[in-house]
Amino acid sequence: MQISIILLGKLVNFFIMILLGFILVNKHILNASDSRILSIIVVYLVMPCAIINSFEIGFTKEKLQGLLFSAVLATIIHILLLIFINIGRKLWHWNTVECATVMYSNSGNMIIPLVNAMLGTDYVLYSCAFMSVQLIFLWTHCSTMLAEKPHMEWKKIITNINVIAIIAGLLLFFCQIKLPSVILTPVKDIGNMLAPLSMIVTGMLMADSPIRDSLKNAKLYIFSAIRLAIWPAVLLLIMYVSHVYALIPEGRTLLLIVFLASITPSASTITQMAQVYNKDAAYSGLLNVFTTLFCIITMPLAVILFSRLVI
Repeated sequence: MQISIILLGKLVNFFIMILLGFILVNKHILNASDSRILSIIVVYLVMPCAIINSFEIGFTKEKLQGLLFSAVLATIIHILLLIFINIGRKLWHWNTVECATVMYSNSGNMIIPLVNAMLGTDYVLYSCAFMSVQLIFLWTHCSTMLAEKPHMEWKKIITNINVIAIIAGLLLFFCQIKLPSVILTPVKDIGNMLAPLSMIVTGMLMADSPIRDSLKNAKLYIFSAIRLAIWPAVLLLIMYVSHVYALIPEGRTLLLIVFLASITPSASTITQMAQVYNKDAAYSGLLNVFTTLFCIITMPLAVILFSRLVI
């Protein structure tokens, strides 16, 4: 129950950040179109810094084991989601923004501060495993899907700044290379801007959207339910039946981290990428806002169910 209360407090903080972004545009201090500049800054500067900073920790055999365990689970989850959205696209004609909303959680912006608040800094590393796996899928599958390319452009993927940041972070971790403070301090400070800037961008896009009309849009509720209720229930059932947490020490805690990363709202990065690829960023922003709002209820409940079932 205590973890659920801490989680609820953090989610309220995120929603306040969204509200501040909304006010900036609503009071004509900024234009909604200015959010695109912030999105580019987040995608190409802030996120790479957050990735590199997350790997600046000490190396031990136990940490490596936990990191690999978390990464394997994250990969399996993304493969299952990939199958699920392909079914949704063929049977229910989901568009690319809707597919991305269902598949990609807001783990990059939310999970690190959540894990830090609930479990402590020692466990942040394992949340980075999920984030790194998702980033690989984001800049391979998702970017190709949003750009509507017939095939992946591997040259652009490999040279993408976020993929490079993942590779650099892994090298720093395995080789135990510590960046000098003159470099690490600004990298850390910029990386800490990830959640606030992402939430502010979401709020700015929301201010430019027809909020009253959107409340009548059934799709926003349907995809919020899929992202926040149906998928977490399926994942929780799989975890309950498989007992995968018994494979390694602290497996239950690591499983909780992966579970949290999987049930967060839709990724705000999708909204930013939709802006970059000239897709329906306003619709994506509304999906992000709705899922962020509803997760204040769904995520604490999901954690309570996890604590009672996965034992």
